[in-house]
Formats: sequence, structure tokens, C-alpha cells
Amino acid sequence: MIYEKYRPYQFRQIVGQDKFIPTLQAQSKLGEFAHSYLLFGQSGSGKTSVARIMAMAMNCSNILDGTGEPCGECQDCRAIRENKHWDVIEVDAGRFRGIDSIKDLCYKAHFAPISKKKVYILDEAQQLTGEAWGSLLKLLEEPPPHLCLILTTTNGLGDGKIPETVIPRCELYAFVKLQRAVLEAKLKLISQNEAVELPDNWYNWVSSFAGGNLRLAESELGKRIVEVKAR
Repeated sequence: MIYEKYRPYQFRQIVGQDKFIPTLQAQSKLGEFAHSYLLFGQSGSGKTSVARIMAMAMNCSNILDGTGEPCGECQDCRAIRENKHWDVIEVDAGRFRGIDSIKDLCYKAHFAPISKKKVYILDEAQQLTGEAWGSLLKLLEEPPPHLCLILTTTNGLGDGKIPETVIPRCELYAFVKLQRAVLEAKLKLISQNEAVELPDNWYNWVSSFAGGNLRLAESELGKRIVEVKAR
């Protein structure tokens, strides 16, 4: 799929989130990451991509000199990009939201990583049950030094879905809604790389239709590219 094919693997490739990307780049350059993060904002704004890039930066064996950017090509980076890394666990909290799933994660969190850092990415963390949050809170309060916990949520922070006891224990990063111009520029770059020409009014339409969701916009572009190439 186009979305997966062009998923960013370096901080500089993230679009529309310029306010905090330099901060994460600086942390990577210094090798000084927090033990927990909370990434929140609209669907398709880049939260999971950023979480994976952070995991790569923590484990990359060939960080690019002076930039803090993961190389994207070493064994660790490739495994993370393919969601097959032994120390980077990505969990859909919408499916594994109960106490048993989280207790199992918390137990395994204390095992030493095979690579440099163990990273848990909990997508849609707002769907965790109250009991699951209670178990996770203990891990946030006393995390092992080799663990980084990254929570993502499409909810805001004032609706009670993320417990107030969790929020101050995380570094917070608010993902803004992507502007139409940002979406159009990314879609046109992909089209150019795929050697497909589309009219400007199509890009105008899909960037409006997507409503700031890059994943949705790229999905529509993928369908359009298939149609054009099949002619």
C-alpha cells in the first residue's frame, strides 16, 4: 500500500509537526530520551510513524552523524520498519485493552532487551480499561532503565480517557491537524516518485476530503495510482 510504502523513517520526513520534531531530533542526537511519552492528536497526523522513528533512533546501530536521524537500513531499523523487532512491541489498545494483556506487558518489561532499548508503543491508549491503567501506572512510576513507553491517542487530554495520574508522568506532544497545502505537497511528491501525473483539482479534492488525515489521503492516492497504471 502507498501509505506503508512511503511511511517516514526519519524525523525530517515527518510533515506538518514542525513545533516539536526538532525537540525529538535533539533528544536522539544526545541519546537522552524520556522513559515515557504521550502523543495525542487527530488520526492520520503521524503519531504512530513518529513513535516508530523514536524506537529506531533508540536502537539504530548507525545513527547519522550530527543529526540524530536513524539510518533506516541497519538490522534494527529494518526490523522496526517491518514491525518485526524483538524489543519494539506495538500494541493495539483497542483490541488488547484489558488487565491481563497489560499485566503481561508489564511483567515482560523487566526483561533486558536484546538490542539497546525495549520500546512499548500503545496505540489508541484511550481505550484501555480502568484496571489496565492501574497496572500500567505502576510501570510508569517505576520503569526499568531499559524501557521506553510511548502512548498514542486520538483523544484530547481533558475528557478523562487518559487518567490524570498518567499525564504528568509522560512527555506530551500535541499533533496538529495537517493543513491542505501539506497534504497536497506530500501527495504530489508521491505521485512524482510513482511517475503518475494527476490534475491539480484532484489534489485539491482529496486534501479537502481527507480533513487533515494523511493516511486517508494517501489511501485515496493509492487507489488512483492503480487506476492510472492499469489503463
